[in-house]
Amino acid sequence: MFRRLAQHAMILGNASKDDAMDLGLTGKNALVCGSSKGLGFEIARTLAREGASVSLCGRHEKELAAAVAQINAEGGTARGFVTDLSLHDDRAKLVHSSRDAFGKLDIAILNTGGPPTGTFASLDLAAWDDAYRKLVESVVHLAQLVLPGMVEQRWGRLVAITSFVTRQPTNQLLLSNSLRASVNGLMRSLANEYGAFGITANSVLPGYIRTERMENVVSAQAASSGRDVRADLQAQIPLGRLGTPDELANVVTFLASDAASYVTGAALTVDGGLVKTVF
Repeated sequence: MFRRLAQHAMILGNASKDDAMDLGLTGKNALVCGSSKGLGFEIARTLAREGASVSLCGRHEKELAAAVAQINAEGGTARGFVTDLSLHDDRAKLVHSSRDAFGKLDIAILNTGGPPTGTFASLDLAAWDDAYRKLVESVVHLAQLVLPGMVEQRWGRLVAITSFVTRQPTNQLLLSNSLRASVNGLMRSLANEYGAFGITANSVLPGYIRTERMENVVSAQAASSGRDVRADLQAQIPLGRLGTPDELANVVTFLASDAASYVTGAALTVDGGLVKTVF
């Protein structure tokens, strides 16, 4: 997609071929977590279109196989591994299998599913423990598994997918408000520690993105409340609409590329202007 846009801009601007942007992803290998559907799938698909070989993972074999088949049918190179990211052994097996498939790992997209909703009074310690394992422990462990190889080759990209709620907490999303913020802090810390090895670490904070899950949530809320929930959400967004998965995937792919070699420690919102804070 980026190359096509660059070529189009080249024609319009009369620039030479040498001016076209090369993201440097050809020959790179990427692990994209939570990628059998939704945002993770679109990220994997975009990376593959830019020339990276991609390892996908998900809990459901049928969905995962369909995702891998689609990327390969589009001319990409993808492999799939059934994985429960909340399990220590599954995470270790995922990284080992991905390296076996492609020889090395250059890029890790750390994407985890959303935790249950609830208020502070309704969420017991078991809910906090479970959310911690899924949202924080899994990211820490995956980073521990992939970083040594990146250090050895002196090149690597870590991109954690968190949420806009880490900057603008939202009611009923207490677990996400709290725990995903620590992942932003982890990426900032890893940027400090591993920059000398040519490794960048960034967070991407999606706003309201039009995925199947988001559509189901909006429909359910509209049915229960009798309100036009989509209109309510869009009214909060300066661009006046929900985002699309490819708009999020384009940003993540940029951060995973050579073109973003001087971007690290960032927590970048992709939200149509939803978050109103300056920083």
